[in-house]
Amino acid sequence: MNPLELKEVGEIIRKVRKERGLRLEDLADDQISPATISNIERGVPHVRPDKVTYLLKKLDIPLDKLPEIINGEQRELEDLRLRLLIVETLSDVGQNDEALEQLESLGIEDSHLLAPAAYFLRGKILFRKKKWRQAERAFTNGIRLSEHHPHGDRSNMLSTCYLMLGLCSYHQNNLEKALEYTENGINTFHPDGERPYTIYTLLRNKAIYLERMGRVVEGLKVVEQVWEDLPKIPQMETCLSLYWLKAELLRRSGVLDDAMEVCMEGLHIARINKEYGSLFDLWMVLGSIYMEKGEWEKAEACFRLTMGIRSDEIREDRIAATYTQLGLLYMHQKKWEESKKFLSKAIQCGEEGNDVRYLIAALISMGDFYRIQDRIDDAIPLYRRVTELSKKFNFREREYEAWYRLAQCYEKKDEKEFQRCTVNMYKVQEHVHEQRGRWLQ
Repeated sequence: MNPLELKEVGEIIRKVRKERGLRLEDLADDQISPATISNIERGVPHVRPDKVTYLLKKLDIPLDKLPEIINGEQRELEDLRLRLLIVETLSDVGQNDEALEQLESLGIEDSHLLAPAAYFLRGKILFRKKKWRQAERAFTNGIRLSEHHPHGDRSNMLSTCYLMLGLCSYHQNNLEKALEYTENGINTFHPDGERPYTIYTLLRNKAIYLERMGRVVEGLKVVEQVWEDLPKIPQMETCLSLYWLKAELLRRSGVLDDAMEVCMEGLHIARINKEYGSLFDLWMVLGSIYMEKGEWEKAEACFRLTMGIRSDEIREDRIAATYTQLGLLYMHQKKWEESKKFLSKAIQCGEEGNDVRYLIAALISMGDFYRIQDRIDDAIPLYRRVTELSKKFNFREREYEAWYRLAQCYEKKDEKEFQRCTVNMYKVQEHVHEQRGRWLQ
């Protein structure tokens, strides 16, 4: 009996036992233990065939009827798979309440072959409803069942649930945990299993988390790792986000011409595919590249264009990035009134949004706005708030930057505070080295 047949026979035995209201202990005797019965029901491959035969006879399941029973079970399984696909599609098109209602009506028990998939779908629906904690519980249950499932590795449900746990952590501004879950997803992925595209989403997400944490070189290495496989990626959004990532990481590495080339190629693909969220991100990167080159008019044109791109994917906090960049652009041009107007809008959008990164960027930019005009007393509270937010959400690079800015403010104003800022800069940098395993005594 091959592993798949073992699993199907185990499902039949479990179903018959449940229908008769029997516990594992009720079937156990001196020939077969409850643990062995449990292993048979779960399709564990190392169970002796004679034990399976013994249990079938004990339940009065005729051996010659097994093929017919298995065919019936397979038909039921295919029907359930279709119903789960309907649930997933309902969620994909935004009908989350209907999807959740249909999923719960299926009544899939934890012992069922498709229980991990059911938990995954429940988590996915709750994730889209922004119920992070409930979603996390569902994905954790999916992982628990997949880990104890003899054939769970083939479904790639384990790595998919880790992927989603990473996204839950990301949306709660916990990047370190998001990265940890994503690494687990990559390590448990099986290339020959179902949902083969999952690995590309995992690698994309890993690169994004590294970029958010300021680990530019590491993020770029991940993007390069997957770059040759771009034609194999079925999801356009994943493909285009890799274009955005590569362009942004190259820009932050100072390789501006290469960044622009990647950005232009991505813009072309996004435009013809009407991927407006990606268009927004890529125009933002292009504007930032022009800013670094000192081509202010081109940069302004890019940023102002993004303000006219409308999509459900573009939340208020992402628009905050546009306002921040325009504020910085006008600051470089000493157009103080325009600069303050856009930086104030950026802070407002950042406060209303869910992603604290955009708020931090807006606050530190407004601090710079005041500091370079020698309005130190106005700048200090903004930088202090950045240190608090950055520490709370583990944005160590931003925390370091804010302490440095505060040190600049206090250098000729308060020697004691200046020293305190430099000590805090050292402590933050020490923490960064420890986190990356590079600390040398």
